[in-house]
Amino acid sequence: MTSWIPPTAFWVFTCLFALLFGVVEVIKRSTPISGTVTRKILHISTALVSTALPSHLAPSWIIVLAVMFGLVLTASKLGSLLTSIHNVPRKTWGEVLFPLGIGLAAWLVYCAPFLDLDAELAASSLRFGLLTLGILDVAAEWGGQFPSPKLWFGKSVAGSLSFFAAGLVLCAAHGIPLTGTAVAAVAGLSLSESLLGRGIDNLALPSLGALAYLLLVTSN
Repeated sequence: MTSWIPPTAFWVFTCLFALLFGVVEVIKRSTPISGTVTRKILHISTALVSTALPSHLAPSWIIVLAVMFGLVLTASKLGSLLTSIHNVPRKTWGEVLFPLGIGLAAWLVYCAPFLDLDAELAASSLRFGLLTLGILDVAAEWGGQFPSPKLWFGKSVAGSLSFFAAGLVLCAAHGIPLTGTAVAAVAGLSLSESLLGRGIDNLALPSLGALAYLLLVTSN
C-alpha cells in the first residue's frame, strides 16, 4: 500500500511548480507585463525545473504529477484563473498540453516496450526532450518576431530557423557531433514544430526531442 503514497519529492516539486505559478501570477497582476511574456517565463522555468524530475522521482510519479497539473491547468483555463498563462492573443491549449507532454515523454522513454531503455539513457533522453520544449520552442517564438515569410498557425521561417539554430547548439552542448544525421534530426524537429499549432507542439515536442536524442546517441 505504501507504494501508492506520493514520496516527499513529489510534494516538493508540486510546491515548487505552484510557487512558480504564484510568483509569476503576482507579477502579471501587479505590473504592465503582458501575458505573452509571463507565459514564456513559466514555459522556460517549468521546463528547466522539470529536467530535475528524473533524478528524484520514479517514472510513475512523474506521470502522475504531469496529469495532476494538466487537470489543474484545465480547470484554471476554464475558469480564467491564471492570467499569467491564459491571457494571450491567440487560441491555444498549449498551457494545458505542456505538462501532459512531459508525462507522455516520461511514459515513452521509461515504459514504452518498443524502446526498452536503461534508466540512465531514459533520463538523459527525457531531459533532452524537456530542453527541446523549454528552450527550442521559445527560441522559435522569439525568432519569429523578426520579419520573414509566414508559414501556418502564425509561425514563420525566421521562427523555424531560430529553432533549428538553437537545436544545433543544444546538440553541441550535449557533446553530440554535428554530423549530417544530427542536422537532419534537428531539421526534422524544426519541421515538426512548424507543423504543430494550437499548442499541440507542447504535447509532442518532449517526446520528439527524446526520440531525436536516442537516434543521435545510438548512431554515434
